[in-house]
Order: sequence, then C-alpha cells, then structure tokens
Amino acid sequence: MKKRAIRTQLFASFLTLAVIIIGSISLITFRLIESHFKKYIDEQQDYRLEQYVNTLDLLWSNSEQSWTDKQLSLLSEKALKDNFYFSISDNNGDTIWELQGKDLSKAQSILKKSKTYLKSSNENSFKKKDKQLIYDGKKIGKVSFYYFGPFSYTAHDAQFISSFQKSLIFLFLSALLVSFLFASWISRKLSEPLKHISTFTHELSTGNYSNHIPQETSITEINFLIDSLNDLNDQLEKQYSLRKRLTTDISHELRTPLTTLMGNLEGMIDGIWDLTPERLQLCYSEVERLTRLIGNIELLNRIEANFENLHKTTFDLGKLTKQVILNFSSKIEEKSLNVSIDDRKVKVYADKDKINQVITNLLSNAIRFTPNGGTISFKLCTINSFPTLIITDDGIGIKKDQINNIFDRFYTSDPSRNANFGGQGIGLAIVKSIVNAHRASISVQSNYGQGTSFTITFLYTK
Repeated sequence: MKKRAIRTQLFASFLTLAVIIIGSISLITFRLIESHFKKYIDEQQDYRLEQYVNTLDLLWSNSEQSWTDKQLSLLSEKALKDNFYFSISDNNGDTIWELQGKDLSKAQSILKKSKTYLKSSNENSFKKKDKQLIYDGKKIGKVSFYYFGPFSYTAHDAQFISSFQKSLIFLFLSALLVSFLFASWISRKLSEPLKHISTFTHELSTGNYSNHIPQETSITEINFLIDSLNDLNDQLEKQYSLRKRLTTDISHELRTPLTTLMGNLEGMIDGIWDLTPERLQLCYSEVERLTRLIGNIELLNRIEANFENLHKTTFDLGKLTKQVILNFSSKIEEKSLNVSIDDRKVKVYADKDKINQVITNLLSNAIRFTPNGGTISFKLCTINSFPTLIITDDGIGIKKDQINNIFDRFYTSDPSRNANFGGQGIGLAIVKSIVNAHRASISVQSNYGQGTSFTITFLYTK
C-alpha cells in the first residue's frame, strides 16, 4: 500500500468528497430544471398547435365548411415564422391542401436554417405531429405539422438553457475552488498538530524529554492527546531521573559496606590490623547491612509478585498498632518521644502480618525523622464507613516537590539524610506495595520543617 502524508490524505479525501457532493447537486439541479423546462416547452407547443387547430376550425365554419387557398396561405406564412409548416387531409387521408413546389422548398429551407438555433433532445430530427380537425362534433379531417425539434423551442429558449448551463458551470467551478481552499485549510489545520505530535513522539522514543507540544488547536480530542503526551513526557523524564538516582543509590548502598569489608579484610590479610573480635564484629555488621538490603528488596518483590496471595482475617487495628508501638519502646524512650494512640476499636479485614509491616515501617520512619522530645500520634477512625489509620509526627517533614516520589524504590529526599539516618529508601516502597495489594489507599501530607501525616484507608471490609 502506498503511504502518503496525513495532510495529503486529508486534502484528497475532503476534495474528493466535495467534488462528488457539488457535482451530484449540480447534475441533479441541471437535470431537474432541464426536465421541467422541456415539459413547459412541450405544453407551450401543444397549446400553440391547438391554437392553429382552433383557427382552422374557425375558418372552416366561417367559409361555409371549406377553406380558401388565400386563408391557408396566410396561415402557412404565419406558421413558417413559428418555424413549422402544415398540410391538411380529409377523413380518407386524401390531401386537401399542402405546400407545393417552390413554396414547399422555401418552407423546408427556412426550417433547415432554423435548426441552427433550435434545440431538442433529438436535434436535427424532422418531426411530424397530427391533430384532428373537428366541427360540430364531427371529424372533418386532420392537420399535420412539420418541424425540427420542439416547435416553440426558440432562440430565446435556447439562449436561456445555454445561460443556465454556463451559470451552473461557473457555480460548480466556484464551489470547487472554495472546496479546494477549504480542504487545503482544514487538512493543514488537522495535520499540523499531528505532525508536531509525530515529531514529539519520535523524540520521546529516542530519550529526549526536554520538549513539550504547544496546545494550539481548537479540537478537544487533539488537545486531550497533547496534554496526555506532555504528561507522559513529564512522567518519563521523572522516571528517567529516578532510575539514574536509583542506580546511584543502589551503588552507594552496596559500595559502602563492601568498601568497609574490603578495607578491613585487606588490612587483616596484610597484617596491618590484628584479627580481633571488634574487627570481626564490624565486618559482621556490614554483612548484616547487606543482608537487610537484599532482604528488603526480596520482600518488596514478593509482595508485588503475590498481589493476591494475602491471608486476610478480621482483627482490631488499634490493638495491632499498640503491639507495634510496644516493639519500639526502647527507641521511643531513647529519644524521649511522646507517642499517643486512640483507644477506639476499629476492625479491619486484611493480612495482619502485612499490615504489621506497614505500621512498623511508618513508625520506624517517624522515630527516625522526629527530633528528641517530639510527638508521634496514631488516630483511629472511620471515613465514609471505611476504617482509617492516621499517623502524624512533628519531625523534619518532606518538601512539596518530593512528596510524589517518596514511595519509589530507593528514593530518599536527600542522600545526605539517608547517610545520617541510616535509611535505605525501601521502607515506604514496601508500605505502598502492601497497601496496593489490599486495594486500600495511602496519602501523605507534609509541611517541610513541621511534620508529616500518613493516612491509610481500607476500602474493603468484611
């Protein structure tokens, strides 16, 4: 199949459609007017022939039931002016009167000249039409009329048809020109944004996320497509940046313990450092750090892989939260934190172990980023009949431009903070995966320097 540019395709389609519509309308209009005009001409012709028949009947009655040659000659001259001649015969078919000799030749010559401007559907055909002559209810003969084409289709009538044809052709060509200009305009109007989109998507496929498509059309669907592609570009650019940062963060998380291990092992192998329990304990701690990192990654993968494999039961969310708080009692006391929880009982239908992991990770983050003497509160409630847990702290908070990324793997709002607080950027990714697996929702609100609030809403209950 031959490939064409969309502008060419649209232009050809619009122009072809316009030609078909305009041509059909013009042809139908011409045929209808021509048909009605010919019908009108035929009616006028019959009317005139009847006038001649009535004249012959009248002359018959006024001339003692006969015609004189003078009467018929005068009537014949009048008929020739109307581009026809006639003959009269009796009831037996015998000719009573007709043009003869020079008169007949003259009449035929006049008719032949008249056919240069007389028009008919069967041009150049010599026609004959008979009419009965009746007097006092009795047939007295018949009159035969001879002519080229419709008798009353005069030069004026022919000029009317010719002018009408020319006007129709002019209108057709004018409409065709307007259609050409309109097809060119509309095809350009539709194809230009699509060309921009095509160029943009090609750039997008090559990894160039620096461009955006300007919204410059009045077509809702194309504007929606442009908005969607611009959003896609922003998301891809963000994901690209996150992947680069992810690579850096993973490298950092792996390099730090490996460097420590390598340095200690090389020092002990070379005899620089003694093989002491303290040195071995340091190496063991770094191995544990690597193990935790790999374990968290495996946990995250398992959660996402076993999306439907949840062991759901109905349990008291408040009671589970208190157990998690109790597990962190030593760290809470170490930082002199004020942790509070509602006594309200809220039942949920979920995987208890997974929700335990969610609360554990959120509380661990809250403790890590809340200064000594700070406050952490747990609020249990129902929103629109759905069980809800709200965890709020007055810690260092999160910047607004980083809130949408905190649930991404290995994302940390500040690499230096990651080093200072010992995080690996996986805890919140695990939280998000577990919440999604329960078809629940989690949202975050934070003011940088004032604190953060996480809200978990369980959209399904049993």
